[in-house]
Amino acid sequence: MHTIDTDVVIFGGGIAGLWTLNVLRQAGFEAILLESTALGEGQTLRSQGIIHGGMKYALSGLLSPDAEAIADMPALWRQCLNGQGPVDLRKVKVLSEHHYMWSESSLAARLTTFFGSKMLRGRIEAVTGEARPSLLQSPSFKGTVYRLNDVVLDVPSLITTLANQHLDHIYQISSPNCLIEVDDHHHTRAIVLTRHQKEPLKILPKWLVLAAGKGNQELMLHLGLQSPAMQIRPLHMVLMKQKGLPPFYAHCIGTSSKPRLTITSHPCSDGDLLWYFGGELAEQGVERDTQMQIEEAQRELRHLFPWVDHSGARWKTLRIDRAEPEQEQFMKPDHAFARLCGNAVVAWPTKLALAPNLAQQILALLQAQGAKPVAAPLTKRLDLPLPPFGPTLEQLMRNL
Repeated sequence: MHTIDTDVVIFGGGIAGLWTLNVLRQAGFEAILLESTALGEGQTLRSQGIIHGGMKYALSGLLSPDAEAIADMPALWRQCLNGQGPVDLRKVKVLSEHHYMWSESSLAARLTTFFGSKMLRGRIEAVTGEARPSLLQSPSFKGTVYRLNDVVLDVPSLITTLANQHLDHIYQISSPNCLIEVDDHHHTRAIVLTRHQKEPLKILPKWLVLAAGKGNQELMLHLGLQSPAMQIRPLHMVLMKQKGLPPFYAHCIGTSSKPRLTITSHPCSDGDLLWYFGGELAEQGVERDTQMQIEEAQRELRHLFPWVDHSGARWKTLRIDRAEPEQEQFMKPDHAFARLCGNAVVAWPTKLALAPNLAQQILALLQAQGAKPVAAPLTKRLDLPLPPFGPTLEQLMRNL
């Protein structure tokens, strides 16, 4: 049996695992990442790509804990996009330098005083005329528009950029062919990978990071861990493809403390855009079937943009299970989550924007336990395949 030593094994090739791989390797650790399906598969590539600063959590007129926890994230990501942050993201495609928030005229006054307060200066700004997105420059639009300090990224290019910097340390595995050997204290001693017509590969890690999203639950069962518990928060997203769609990145303010509708635009291979719908539409649509959800999205567009004809559009829906640490009364977590259990760190970013924060938490947890880079660097790539990159939204729409 071929055996190798390594400092850290990361399970999961989404935003959490890939960002953590970059941070640990920059800190000198010999770390490898194992993915059972495709890079970005699951939550990451199905996200809307918004790196937000918490303003969508402030629609109650108060800065909630989750609004404050994420406030600094857009600035950190912009540093990375400029090549000056902890991870180099200069090759990531930016879809929009700003995300927007708009309300109908009947609700325009609801948050005007709060959004204009000194505490939000630099994070949100009312815009008019040509400073608005083209869709909201119509004379028929009578509402109010705010520009947020949030950037919107092309998630496939984000995954590609993070992975390409460490391809020799990223491997695809088959879950049934992966055996985790654990001692009586829930410490992982070895990971044994069986390979077709080849001798098994035995990996001896000092530390594990479980960053597999929903897959963390199965990994924890293998390790004999009962906690931290996980909760699933489902969404029923909507995709719309129509020739000539304008770029649009915005939250619609409704009457509740959550965005009524969130729309982002994503490039397709034919040069057109598809629109991707989230917000309350996606949260409340979990109980609707596909056709009912599409009809609800169509009603929303007719109501919000009566001056636009979407009669020739193609529609699909997409279900997502967001995995998070379990909270009392099924509340939404405020922060990225990382907990040390034996020699494993169980981690969920809880939001795309908090991936950098999560990686730093993981590094700090390991260093607090005295973890240091000790394993010899790999001199050549292991005899394991490279996982494919997961499907884009365009490919998902085509295959649904």
